[in-house]
Amino acid sequence: MTDDAFVRLFQTRAGLTADGIVGPATLAALDKAFLPSAPVLEAPEPMLTGWDRRSLQNLQGVHVDLVRVMSLARTRSPVAFTVIEGLRTIERQRQLVAQGASKTMNSRHITGHAVDIVPHRPDGTLAFDWPLYYQVAPVIKAAAKELGIAVTWGGDWKSFRDGPHWELSRSAYP
Repeated sequence: MTDDAFVRLFQTRAGLTADGIVGPATLAALDKAFLPSAPVLEAPEPMLTGWDRRSLQNLQGVHVDLVRVMSLARTRSPVAFTVIEGLRTIERQRQLVAQGASKTMNSRHITGHAVDIVPHRPDGTLAFDWPLYYQVAPVIKAAAKELGIAVTWGGDWKSFRDGPHWELSRSAYP
């Protein structure tokens, strides 16, 4: 489904004029339809202990099950990582699509069902390095399996491989 078709379908189902334009009424309807579905972490919880400030900020509004997976994986990973993106606004997603950093307006980030992470090099600097993602990925997958939470890694996608991206499975978390 194209982004335009998705927007028009959503507008129709929301009782709006199906013009394909994501204006104020469509944005408000999207917020009402999607944002309440993701449990929001209102206060620090034990699972958030040890995260850096940037990660804590970016985990706000992310579905609690994905936070549980990332928090468990963080404690077990041989490579430290930072959450660089979590819940996104429609405007932010639109910017990323325009820059070519994302391919869709139907992003799981908009609903709080996805995060992007970046591993740290041994010196502590952030590194978008595939060898580091390959060290972190099995740990995140194992944490998800242990918790019984279905996740998808963008690094496993066949086209537009996205090493930083992790999301709750669409089939388990529609």
